[in-house]
Amino acid sequence: MNKRYHSNQEELPLSDSTQQPEVSLESSASCDTANQNNIDSVSQTEDAVMKLMMEFFSEEMLPVFGITQKATAFTLTEEIHLELKKGYLDFNLVMEDGSVSHFEFQSTNGGTKDLRRFRTYESNLSYILQKPVTTYVLFSGKIKRPMTKLKEGINTYRIHPVIMSQQNADLLLEEMRSKITRSEALTREDLVRLPLLPIFGGKSSQLERIQTAFELTTKADQVAKEDVEKIEAAIYAMATKFLNHNELEQIKGGLKMTYLGQLLFEDGRKEGREEGRKEEQENTERERQRAEKAEMEARKAQEELLELKKQLGLA
Repeated sequence: MNKRYHSNQEELPLSDSTQQPEVSLESSASCDTANQNNIDSVSQTEDAVMKLMMEFFSEEMLPVFGITQKATAFTLTEEIHLELKKGYLDFNLVMEDGSVSHFEFQSTNGGTKDLRRFRTYESNLSYILQKPVTTYVLFSGKIKRPMTKLKEGINTYRIHPVIMSQQNADLLLEEMRSKITRSEALTREDLVRLPLLPIFGGKSSQLERIQTAFELTTKADQVAKEDVEKIEAAIYAMATKFLNHNELEQIKGGLKMTYLGQLLFEDGRKEGREEGRKEEQENTERERQRAEKAEMEARKAQEELLELKKQLGLA
C-alpha cells in the first residue's frame, strides 16, 4: 500500500500522510447536559485516536477489524462533507480489488438516523469515485447489538458492524506479555492495538490496561521510534478520557520511561528555561522602572526645594 488519493485524484505516498485531526436550565437538565458533554468529549477523543491510527497504521489496523483484504491507497473525504452534515470523522481506503472501504467510528448507536446518514455518504462516495463502497462502522462503548440494516421501499441497506467490545483486552495483554517472556520482539501489529484497549472488552481496569500499554511500548525495541511515539500519544489521549485525576497521577511514573515521557520532560525543561528567562527579563524591567521612578521623584523633590529657597530669598 503506497498511494493516497486526494480530491483531485492525485496519488501521493502514504508515508506523506497528514493528520486532519479534525455544551440556566433546571438542575436535572443541567446534569443531563453535563453528562452528554462528557460523552461527546470521550467520543471525540475515540474518533481522533481512530483517525490517527488509521492514518499511520492502516495496514496493521485492518486485521484488527476482521478485514483480510489489503488497502492500496487512501481516497477523498472532504468533498463528501461539503454535501452532508459536517462534524463526523470518517476514513476511506481503496482496496486491492478496486472497491472502497468507508469507515465510521461510533460510540453511540443512532439507529435509523445514522444508517440514513451512512447510506447517503456511501451513495455520494460511490457516485463520485465510480466505485463500489462498503461501510464499516466501528462501535465502541457499551454497544453490542447495533442496528445494521435499513429497509425502505424496495431497497435494503446494510453496514458491516465491528463491535470493539467483542475483543478481549486481557487476552491481548497476556499474549504480548508471553511474547516478551519468550524473548520474541513486539511488532507494529502488536502495538497498534494498545490505544484501543479502553474500548475492548475484558475484566481488567482501565488503569491496569493503560499502565501495561505504556510498559509494553518501552519494550518494542524493533519498532521505529517515531511509530512508538505516535502510539504512545494515542494511548495517552485515551488515558485522559478514561482515567480520573488520581489514576492519571499513578501512570506518571511509567510514562517517564516512554519516548513520549522523555519528549514531555524535554518540553517541560525547555518551557522552564524560557519561563526563567522571561521572569528574569520581567525582573530587570521592573528594576529599571523602579530606578526611573526614584530618579524622577528625586528630581521633583530637588526642584521643589529650589523653589522653596527662592520664595524664602535664600537662593
